[in-house]
Amino acid sequence: MDYKQAYAEWSAALAGTEYEAELERIAADPALLQDSFYQFLEFGTAGMRGTLALGTNRMNVFTVRRASEGLAAYILSTGKQDDGVAIAYDSRINSDVFAREAARVLADKGVKVYLYQMLHSVPQLSFTILHLHCIAGIVITASHNPPEYNGYKVYGADGGQLATEDAATVTNYINEVTDYLSYTPMSLDDAVEKGLVTYIGEDVDEVYYQKVESLQIDREVIARQADHLKIVYTPLFGTGNVPVRRILSDIGIRNLSVVKEQELPNGNFPGLKAPNPENRDVFTLAFQQADEIGANLIIATDPDCDRMGVCVRSKDGGFEVLTGNQIGCILMDYILSAKQSSFSGDEFVVKSVVSTAMADTIAAHYGVELRNVLTGFKFIAEQIKLSEASGKGRFLFGFEESYGYLSGTFVRDKDAAMASMLLAEAACHYDAKGMTLYDALQELYKKFGYFKEQVLSLTLAGMEGIAKIKGAVEALRQNPPAAFGEFAVTAVSDFMKNTKTQVATGAVSPIGLPATNMLYYDFDGGRVILRPSGTEPKLKAYVSIVSPDEADAQAKLSRLAATVKSLMAELTK
Repeated sequence: MDYKQAYAEWSAALAGTEYEAELERIAADPALLQDSFYQFLEFGTAGMRGTLALGTNRMNVFTVRRASEGLAAYILSTGKQDDGVAIAYDSRINSDVFAREAARVLADKGVKVYLYQMLHSVPQLSFTILHLHCIAGIVITASHNPPEYNGYKVYGADGGQLATEDAATVTNYINEVTDYLSYTPMSLDDAVEKGLVTYIGEDVDEVYYQKVESLQIDREVIARQADHLKIVYTPLFGTGNVPVRRILSDIGIRNLSVVKEQELPNGNFPGLKAPNPENRDVFTLAFQQADEIGANLIIATDPDCDRMGVCVRSKDGGFEVLTGNQIGCILMDYILSAKQSSFSGDEFVVKSVVSTAMADTIAAHYGVELRNVLTGFKFIAEQIKLSEASGKGRFLFGFEESYGYLSGTFVRDKDAAMASMLLAEAACHYDAKGMTLYDALQELYKKFGYFKEQVLSLTLAGMEGIAKIKGAVEALRQNPPAAFGEFAVTAVSDFMKNTKTQVATGAVSPIGLPATNMLYYDFDGGRVILRPSGTEPKLKAYVSIVSPDEADAQAKLSRLAATVKSLMAELTK
């Protein structure tokens, strides 16, 4: 079915309804019409994500209904419908509407549902799946995307995002759904009355808080230093407002100042292009507040509270916005240094292959195994599952450069509330030594080398844009560059082919990770990685340099980034 036929189907089915006028507006714009209906939103390992509007390629009550029907059919095929599906939602526009629609559909199909009555974070949902022994979970969120987006994330019984094979199976069931425009599921009230929907109570939240707080490493240092620490926190209008403040208060962080203008849920995210804690502009109000109260640490969490951003006061009195790699290394080094006396030799940490190589160096310093996995936090969670199944390995910490961090095993996705607690504890630890977190980061650089990284993103929306992105990666696959400017490539890794080729000798070895569309180029003192984003129409490049001299590392990174940026533009023009 082409996009015109798809539109005609929607137009006929929704004629005379509240949706008719919007469909007519879409039809008046040929480019918009095509983009809205040329495909169904892709359902991958991260579920589906798109802009809020009518159309098969958009987030709306009908595409949510379709996905939920397919998920219900998948669960029924397992025979575990009575185990239930936990559902949470964030502060985005229509998140509550979509969560309730998903609950109605699942219940109508005979699948037990556990539903939060108010917004909750991604990590709380992951915890709840494990705590209630559910077969699956759903979170309605688009994470840190701009306000016009929303999404539908599905989790497995292990509390992590769906495995690749399971996502493919669910997709097949979704593709068989044809009645999503005409189907009307039972009301939520009827579902509750029949016992098919149960609301999740505060008792589950309390267990989550206790579990997170049990991860404190040095309670005494918090008790001694907490009064010296002044933190500004912004939940960026999202779900972190309650759990982050509760947990920090419980462990004794008393000088916590919340950015009032960004405190309460608001899916429009006023004043922000996107509620993304990696962007400096989201901290503008927090900077002002920190200067007013004399704080030297700022924490931000995104709307679904799985990502945490951090700013630290530098020597010049201004604020340094830390990268996800820097935050991950600070937390990893703190955890490993604090726990090394209890190591048995079976400990491991995990990061994605696109995250900083500094983590490999830190782990080696402490004699701890570091496992590199593909991009996507589900692969970090998978390592926890494998270690538990084999009875080998003690998970200590995992992170991704995209601002996600996890300790403990009772949550299987990145957890910004947990990370906020550990960061506050680390800040107290260094304060006891007369140091800030900025000082701690500089010490790591002096000790392990100046690792400088930058992520480059090129967004090309629409059907044509997605085709260009795929074409760019394929062009590089067919004709690998010999160098990026002054940096001669020494090895090429093609993750789709599972091959690593040494340029000098032609020797080929296996990578040993699942196939994915990613290219990895090594050179002396750095690397370049290119891949299409798994959740957005973006071509992403990760460029990295390491040098014992900071100025040298920064200068080389700037030249490398400029070269790669030019190449990306050339490949997609």
